[in-house]
Amino acid sequence: MLRFWLAVVGVIATVLAIAGALLPGLPTAPFVLLAFWAFARSSESLHRMLERIPLLRHGIEEAHRFEQRRAIRLPVKIAALTMAWSSVVVTAFLSGASPTWLLGSVVAAALAATATMIWIPTDLED
Repeated sequence: MLRFWLAVVGVIATVLAIAGALLPGLPTAPFVLLAFWAFARSSESLHRMLERIPLLRHGIEEAHRFEQRRAIRLPVKIAALTMAWSSVVVTAFLSGASPTWLLGSVVAAALAATATMIWIPTDLED
């Protein structure tokens, strides 16, 4: 039963990774990492399928780099933080900050992304 739920998590993460590859503001690599983790524990065929999705090529490369080095490249960190905080600005501008729960959620996500980028070591080798 656990394998089933891990496969479900992997499929959801894959869908979010594909959306992240298409939509600005939504990251790709973290969802690819989550999908790899879930599929490694649930389904080898889904794991192989994930690696064959051309749209996720860049995210997969970064995920493999992270698995090998346990660090994230500086340009990736800068791009992730730029997108996270740009999402805060765009949300505040478009919503007029009237639904405070919405803006608060986006700010909380940006803060979580910032904390994560600070916590994970920076890979200075390119």
